[in-house]
Amino acid sequence: MNILVVCIHVVVCLVLIIVILLQAGRGQGLTGGSFGGGNVQSLFGTKASSFLTKATSVCAILFLFTCIGLNILEVQKSRSLFKSPNATPALDVEQVKRALAKLKMTDKAAATTNTKTDVAKTDAVKSAETLKKEVVTPVTTAAKKK
Repeated sequence: MNILVVCIHVVVCLVLIIVILLQAGRGQGLTGGSFGGGNVQSLFGTKASSFLTKATSVCAILFLFTCIGLNILEVQKSRSLFKSPNATPALDVEQVKRALAKLKMTDKAAATTNTKTDVAKTDAVKSAETLKKEVVTPVTTAAKKK
C-alpha cells in the first residue's frame, strides 16, 4: 500500500511540475521559445490556458491527498512516545541464583585465601565486587521500577 501511494505521489509531482512550467506567465512559460518557438495554444488548442489551470488544480489536489495519505501511513507504523512499553523485561530468577552461587563461591575462596598473600585476597574481593555490580545492580533497578 505504501509503495503504491509513493508511486502515485511521484507521478503527480512530476505532472504538477510539467503543468506549471507549461503555463504562460510573464516569460510565456517553458514553451515560450524553448520547444521550437511554438506557443501553448498551438500545442493544446485555443483553450490551453483554462486546460492548464484546471490541470494544475487537479494535480495540486492529488498532491495534497497523497501527502496526507503518506502521513497517515507513516503514523500508523510508528508508536506513540507517551505510551509506556507493553512489557517490562522479565527478571530471570535462575540467572540471579547462578550469580549468587558464584558470589558465594568467590566469598568462600576469598575466606580460604586469607592465609595467602594480600594480592590474592584483593583479587577475589575485586571479582566479587564486579560480579555484584554486574548482577545485583540490574536486579535492584528492576525491583525499584516495580
